[in-house]
Amino acid sequence: MKSLLKALQYGTETAGGNGVELLFSEGRDKATWGRISTNSFYSEMVCEIRELGNSLLEEPMPVIPFSLYKMFDTTGDRELFQNAYFERRRRLDAFVFLSLLDEDDKYISALEDVLWAICDEYTWCLPAHLGGSLSLKYDEARGHREVLDLFATETAFSLSEVIHLLGQRLSEIVVHRVVKEIKERVLESYASLKPSSWWETTDMNWAAVCGGSIGATAMYLIQEDDTLAPLLHRVLDTMDCFLDGFAADGACREGVGYWAYGFGYFVYFAALLKQRTAGEIDLMQNNDKIKSIAMFQQKCYLSDNYVISYSDTRLTYEYQIGLTHYLKSLFEEIDVPPFAFHSGPWGDHCFRFSHGIRNLLWSREEYVTNKLPEAYYVLEEAQIFIRRSEWNGTNVAFSLKGGHNAEPHNHNDIGSFILHAGEQPIFVDPGLGKYTKEYFGDQRYSMIYNGSHGHSVPIIEGLHQQEGEQYAAQWVQISPSEEGDVLVLDLTNAYKTDNLISLTRSCRFDTHRLRIEDKYSFAKPPISITERFVTFIEPALQKGGEIVLQAGNGISAKLHYDYNELEYRCERVAFLPETTNQSFLYLIDLMVKEPKRENNVVVNIEIYSQV
Repeated sequence: MKSLLKALQYGTETAGGNGVELLFSEGRDKATWGRISTNSFYSEMVCEIRELGNSLLEEPMPVIPFSLYKMFDTTGDRELFQNAYFERRRRLDAFVFLSLLDEDDKYISALEDVLWAICDEYTWCLPAHLGGSLSLKYDEARGHREVLDLFATETAFSLSEVIHLLGQRLSEIVVHRVVKEIKERVLESYASLKPSSWWETTDMNWAAVCGGSIGATAMYLIQEDDTLAPLLHRVLDTMDCFLDGFAADGACREGVGYWAYGFGYFVYFAALLKQRTAGEIDLMQNNDKIKSIAMFQQKCYLSDNYVISYSDTRLTYEYQIGLTHYLKSLFEEIDVPPFAFHSGPWGDHCFRFSHGIRNLLWSREEYVTNKLPEAYYVLEEAQIFIRRSEWNGTNVAFSLKGGHNAEPHNHNDIGSFILHAGEQPIFVDPGLGKYTKEYFGDQRYSMIYNGSHGHSVPIIEGLHQQEGEQYAAQWVQISPSEEGDVLVLDLTNAYKTDNLISLTRSCRFDTHRLRIEDKYSFAKPPISITERFVTFIEPALQKGGEIVLQAGNGISAKLHYDYNELEYRCERVAFLPETTNQSFLYLIDLMVKEPKRENNVVVNIEIYSQV
């Protein structure tokens, strides 16, 4: 606390008496915005901003009626409310960017309307995060207006940054109202004599996003060092809790999307704190774990914008170019994904201002790349292996996951693997489902996206994997090699059955061939053993134990099995075209015909390329 206060005082002294003036100087430099406006490197993003902003000038402000607000409680639907809520944030982004790029008063006027409308919102918290949006819950210390969730704190961060950048051009009454709403809804709620929020001691994205947003907001709106210091001290403790969620391998078990979200907000807070203290406090330096976390993103890529889709992760991912280039400026070992697959000026589907503006201000042309290098990665604590390679002119990638079944945004997916070739996933981990009330409720693991029945893992005597930290894998062997990677996982504890004595999954991958061998040992002969493989490609059964998957673009795969020992069956289930562009998921089952106490099941998969 003492060193923090001294650092803040040093920043205030350096700034000539107002430490707030040190913040986000890159966003207040007119020359920088002039360069962004005219430099060809930014032209695609700038054109997109101008086109959208000018069209939004002709469109009415989205209305958020009570009928949308109550839908999560009454129907379980999140999207209709959130679409209107996020559309307002998109308007905010567009009109802020245009006000900084073009300095046209028509954009300032439109921005004032958006700010006014956001101040009108009943709560900045999403109904899905209120734990009952129709119940006042008088026994709770905070009412709906003062609940501190991801989006309430993000909104405070966004609005305080907008005021910092454009306050001199905005109406005085608009600025006054925005600041008043931020303080009442967020800062005073956080700093009052009320119970702490659950996320203050969690070790996942909520800690960094909520804590970082509050810390950033406080730095923008609180000038007095001795008032700011205790609040930031509390935030820093929460940031330590967030970092506790990472092991030495730097892996984010929530997936790369949540890595960009949580770690992104950690970085944004750290950058502002470094500025506010005139460089005295730099959370990003002299910390090996921070460096490992920063390098996680590059380890997730398979090919193009396809990524390992374990947990609640989409099959494809558009990276935050500002965050990525900033990390590259700090750590030369960072590999930047291909330029074609960055997220653009809007950040993500929630239109987070903190992402978007830094995509403009922090991106650098000298860091542009067109392809990631061939590489392999072993994330030992997360128990994830990734190999990214090229064979016969085709990108081929393989990944295997162990872990446990109580990870943040968990799926029951111990032993799941991904095989990718060209621009097509062959065998998949289906990844993120559609967020609804049921998705995070008691029905979560009955859903195909989250339960082990939607993953390429065994089904033992009709039993799927169970959720819980005790259901876990163990590495037996990790032997990466250019001649062929050999990986062995013990999956015994993934299943709740007394009959199973042991189960190991062995994988050997070499450039375009994958051999999987599952060894079972039972106390007595099991009722059934099913080897399941999941794919978005409709399989074609051939004679002699061969299954063909035609991936397109000259790429195909063949799965070979012993048809004397295994019986083939395939089921097609409806999937999520809105999030995956895939309407169906195919569940290929190879059932052991005569299960014994000891069983070895082997399949061989080979990629073919006519590219």
